[in-house]
Amino acid sequence: MAVPATARAADLFLNDEPEIYAAIDKLNASGYLPGFLANTRPYSIQAVRSAAERATRETLPEGLDADLLRWLTAYTSPKAMGRVTAAASYSDSRFLPRNNEGIFRPDDFAMQAGLSARGELNPYLSGQVRAMALHGRGDGEGNQLLDTSIEAGYKYAAVQAGKISGWYGPARHGALLLTNNAAPYPGIRFHNPVPIPLTGWFSFLGNVQYELVAARMEKKPLYPHSFMLNARLAARPRPWLEIGMTRIFHSGGEGRDYDISEFIAEYLGRNRAPTDRSNTLAGVDFTVTLPFRYQPVQIYWDRAGEGDNKFLFTNLPYPSQWGDLVGVYLPKVLGSSRLDFRAEYADDYSGRAKTAYWYNHGSYPHQYHGIVLGHPMGGGSKEWSFKSRYFFLPTTFAEVGYESVKHAAGVQPTAGFPGERHSRYSAGVTGWLTKSWRAEANMMFDSVSNKGGVTDLKDTGFSAFLGVSYQAAAVSSPGRDN
Repeated sequence: MAVPATARAADLFLNDEPEIYAAIDKLNASGYLPGFLANTRPYSIQAVRSAAERATRETLPEGLDADLLRWLTAYTSPKAMGRVTAAASYSDSRFLPRNNEGIFRPDDFAMQAGLSARGELNPYLSGQVRAMALHGRGDGEGNQLLDTSIEAGYKYAAVQAGKISGWYGPARHGALLLTNNAAPYPGIRFHNPVPIPLTGWFSFLGNVQYELVAARMEKKPLYPHSFMLNARLAARPRPWLEIGMTRIFHSGGEGRDYDISEFIAEYLGRNRAPTDRSNTLAGVDFTVTLPFRYQPVQIYWDRAGEGDNKFLFTNLPYPSQWGDLVGVYLPKVLGSSRLDFRAEYADDYSGRAKTAYWYNHGSYPHQYHGIVLGHPMGGGSKEWSFKSRYFFLPTTFAEVGYESVKHAAGVQPTAGFPGERHSRYSAGVTGWLTKSWRAEANMMFDSVSNKGGVTDLKDTGFSAFLGVSYQAAAVSSPGRDN
């Protein structure tokens, strides 16, 4: 089995390591990571290593699950990592793949090169860098700096500064409040890389995790370089239950001068007018894990709102225009550890959410460079998604997926037009060929009706991607001899 090495303290990447997130999801939903907080991403190497080492001591997985756990333990060994990637793509039209860090797929053929590295400078200081270059035809050229940051601190309190991104919530096809759909943004993150086990009066909360992010938005026509403040608190009070609470606040920028008292009033939701001076999003999410031996099941609910606030007990603001996302994940299908299945339904256009203008606030849209920071379906939309993976090895899997998206209202820059519908079919393979070589291939077919909001106008789209990476400082792992 091929195993790449990673650094000790820097964050895992959201895009470059889907096989690691797949392994963590399977082990967590099967009950082997009972203290791990899985719904605030990216994960830190420290947290994954700690959970994997504890699981190795305290649980007895069998078969593929045991190989996944051994691989995860080896993957998070304390070494530096460097990776270079070469990729080619084809698309019959320019589009933005979901959760792709704002990187468009150019029309026709394109070439892409990437570099990523991370390392632990000492036990209290680590860093990472990611960059890519894209060469296509016409609109498909450019260089981009992705997640690049330096982090200092220890396991319960650390600060990270640079270009960062995040994902809040249990869903994996998209999340209502924050995903890596848009490019990483410059900011500072305060968090605890490893969950804190509370004791005493607060022991009922179990393990907890906090995150505070202050980010600077891009230059735009109205209020350039505004700021975004993210606050998230998550807890795992029981091995079978994880809860998260999130609040996101947009305000400020050039042309908006106000004192600290006004900022506090706006942040707390007490300054009700005018509504164009800030934008608030907030939500809660719940995950229930039922690790039955033959058929484990994980179910989750993400409920979030954007728009006007109501007040709970006169002082605590909460949104009143709710969107919902529900999902079910089967880490095994009919007892087979090699096969998993996930289904999700997302809706931000039902009930009072129809009046919320999700992600499209007039002064402070929840976007970065015109791309939605939340769910890639965009506002005024509903979506069903299904995905299944088959694991040949812990490091290698094939997957197939289907999603049906209805854009009921609003115009999203990269999501669709009112009345537009998409049916997308996808397939792919991801895996490590040797100790150092990794390959990823995928393709997607998109059937569009009412294209651009024009009744009965139909179209189809096709795209394909192939990438090969070489990673330095590889180490061995059980199960394969290279």
